[in-house]
Amino acid sequence: MNVWRINLKTGGETPRKFCLENGIVAVGWPVDDNSAPLTWERYYDLAMEHYYNQGDRSWWPAVNALKNRMQIDDLVWTRDIQGVYYIGHITSDWRYEYESHFKKADMVNVRSCNWIKVGTVEAIPGKVVNSFIPARTVQKVADEQVRIYSMFIFNKLTSTDTYKIKELENPDIFSLLSSDDCEDILGLYLQKEKGYLLVPSSCKSDTMNYEYELRQKDTGDKAVVQVKNGWVDLHTDDYSNINSTVFLLTTKGQYLGDQQDNIHFVNPTEMEEFVFANIDILPDKIRNWTEILTELKNRTRPVPNKG
Repeated sequence: MNVWRINLKTGGETPRKFCLENGIVAVGWPVDDNSAPLTWERYYDLAMEHYYNQGDRSWWPAVNALKNRMQIDDLVWTRDIQGVYYIGHITSDWRYEYESHFKKADMVNVRSCNWIKVGTVEAIPGKVVNSFIPARTVQKVADEQVRIYSMFIFNKLTSTDTYKIKELENPDIFSLLSSDDCEDILGLYLQKEKGYLLVPSSCKSDTMNYEYELRQKDTGDKAVVQVKNGWVDLHTDDYSNINSTVFLLTTKGQYLGDQQDNIHFVNPTEMEEFVFANIDILPDKIRNWTEILTELKNRTRPVPNKG
């Protein structure tokens, strides 16, 4: 099972709404042939002449992905113009649609798809959100975390067991979270437990040395954070010139260099404990990851012997 994202954005009439309401995942590139049913071989020949041979290089990657690379039971993400994300379960092979309303919407290369509303960006894995940045119409999201999350969220929202999530070896919360998720966790921790307040505009900064700034609500103390998820080491020398409190978090790496008064090493175990003790204040996507981890751990827990 693969995961895809599709930009339902063409020159036609309300293509996003059309696909979501009609239960399809689709792209355009129609051809001038009304002989139903149009075979793939006939469509390919006509489209090659009309699009590819005329210099349209976007036709083939999109149609090839929909027709040849996607498979029944794959999952696909899309979003509407309000920024609401949907996940779809592909339920049919490719077909070409002739009806006027398909042509009007410029959605003629079609697969049936069961769309489910997921929510806004805070409920969506960062790698799914970032996959919409490239301009291409259809793109595979090749990431195991996204794959697990997509299967879990579809099962959860449809109250089904459509997808079987495989067991992971020694799963922990940080093996499932993205770097953005870890930044959110540390930010929430510092605000709730240490009395810091986040400066929202600092999250947009292009600085390379830290993720965002905070201010301690009682003292006005300025703090910055740096977060690395995975086997990445953090060295105090890289932050010695920052004239503020520095919080460093690496989830699996080491803290290197001499301890300095203004630089604090955050314990990943403490962050994991904070996550599970404060589920209600977490973003939806992190809450979902905690459910996934609990499910995986319960599945691998040994069953007591009756004796």
